Amino acid sequence: MQITKESFEVLKKKLAEAMEANKEIVVEIEEARKQGDLSENADYSAAMDKKRSNDALIADLRGQIDQAEVVGDPTDTSKVAINSIVTLLKVKENVTKVYQIGDSISTDPDKGIISEKSPIGKAIAGHKVGDIVTVEVSHPFQVKIIKIGAVK
Repeated sequence: MQITKESFEVLKKKLAEAMEANKEIVVEIEEARKQGDLSENADYSAAMDKKRSNDALIADLRGQIDQAEVVGDPTDTSKVAINSIVTLLKVKENVTKVYQIGDSISTDPDKGIISEKSPIGKAIAGHKVGDIVTVEVSHPFQVKIIKIGAVK
């Protein structure tokens, strides 16, 4: 999984937070155990559910970190890649939009940052200026790549 340096740091921070939360959850479990019969102890059941959920989060974050391939800013702006700034022309509507291609962690469509795994991101990945590509969605449309730049 390709991700930016910033997203890699976000994952590491989330992992550290989850690990810290685990310590607090263990204390909650110990306190709940002191209340007696565990089979009818709602606090214990809730704390154990919280622990299972947090353990799953930790495993997921570790997996993402282990599989991460950190990419820097593109040096080759001849084709679309993560961290490219791409100007697209929606062919049929004759409307121009600018997007930054982010990874699946750092997307923010309101700010024009879309994932490389989004329909537009997948369609334009690896393409060059002048290419016309079809975005496969429920109502497919074509975009023409007008300009490719790098994040500054």
